[in-house]
Amino acid sequence: MAMRSNDRILVLEKIDKEKKDNSIIDPKVLEGKNPLHAYMDQGMWYFKFEHGLVPGPLRDRYTSFRIAKDAAEAYFLSRNIRIADVIDDA
Repeated sequence: MAMRSNDRILVLEKIDKEKKDNSIIDPKVLEGKNPLHAYMDQGMWYFKFEHGLVPGPLRDRYTSFRIAKDAAEAYFLSRNIRIADVIDDA
């Protein structure tokens, strides 16, 4: 089994591009100019943007990448955003 990276990028995109965005997400996030990283440190996963703060509901620490990704999916789906891809450079 290959070793996976401790730094993974979640690629986000709008689900319905016609629907008005009422979230406080930086538009650069959806353009790929401010990616959302999932980092693992000391066995716990957390989220970090390259610039700016992560929304409150995603500031927790998670015991696995799957749990962290599920939390991010739930949060972003409520804002008309989906996780289109996960970049794992391991």
